[in-house]
Amino acid sequence: MTSILDIFSPQVSQSGDTITVTYCHQNFSGTCIYKEATLQGSTKRFKQKINVLINTDMGDVIEYLYKKELITDIEQVRYEIQTHSRKQIEG
Repeated sequence: MTSILDIFSPQVSQSGDTITVTYCHQNFSGTCIYKEATLQGSTKRFKQKINVLINTDMGDVIEYLYKKELITDIEQVRYEIQTHSRKQIEG
C-alpha cells in the first residue's frame, strides 16, 4: 500500500529501549519516538512485547505535505504517521 510518507527516507535507530524513526526529504525532517514495553496478563502468565509511541516531532514533514497539497485532513496525516512509522520498526 502506498503512503504519502513514502517520499521521505525513514531511518530507524535504537538506543536501549527507545526506537527512533527519522524521516528526511530535502530540508524537511521529522521524528517518531517509540519505547519498548512488556505487557503481562493478570490471570495468564504470558508476556507480550509492544512498542508505544511516546513522542513525535513531524512539523516539517506536515508542512512539506501541506505545501505540496498532498494532505487535506489532519486526521489522515495523524493516521499515516502512526501506521507508517510503526511499519518501519516492525520491519
